[in-house]
Amino acid sequence: MLFFAIQLLLTLSLLILFLFVYTIIDSFAFGLVPSVIISIPVTYLLSLVLLASAHKLSRIAMGTKEGEITGVNLILWTVQATSLDIALTLTRKLFIHSPIPDFIYQLFGFKRRKGVSILTTLWDPDLIDVGENSLIGTGAIVSGHHIRSQKMYRKRLRIGKNVTIGAYCVILPGVIIGDNTTVAMGSTVPANWVLDANSLYGGVPVKKLKSFNSSEKSE
Repeated sequence: MLFFAIQLLLTLSLLILFLFVYTIIDSFAFGLVPSVIISIPVTYLLSLVLLASAHKLSRIAMGTKEGEITGVNLILWTVQATSLDIALTLTRKLFIHSPIPDFIYQLFGFKRRKGVSILTTLWDPDLIDVGENSLIGTGAIVSGHHIRSQKMYRKRLRIGKNVTIGAYCVILPGVIIGDNTTVAMGSTVPANWVLDANSLYGGVPVKKLKSFNSSEKSE
């Protein structure tokens, strides 16, 4: 219910923003269709600024960045999650069948490193650390939060350098994945698990299938 209420509030704010932008552009007498066409990308860019600002302000206001999230902090986290969700939804509408552009996640707290490819949705991007030249495949779920015993918990997760996470994997909070490791498609890494470097993991939950050195993996 809380998520829905905040989503409705933010959505209404963006609709008002669109009408405001359209009114200004229409005052230049371009005509109905040109005014609408121009208003859409302008509103999209302004919406990203608004949503990213709401996300950042709520992150700053949150007293608890990791651990159990309750009370006011739960409301602030919901603002973050909803802002990101709306931004991703708007972006997918404009960039059909394309990966989410990297700058979107960076607006919402993700620190991108060289050679990183993100082909899926990141939840709690401010808590996700991905090393250089790593790949997260299509449909994977990488999240800095989960619900356990009807309580919300957040924890940073770390993915090393040259890591490959296959399509439709689930990576939960607190996970640490060593450098040069591959997680096979459809695997699940439970919360707080540590995966060794230079290894192949697979399964639900994952288990180590193979160890190799970094030169073997690069081949």
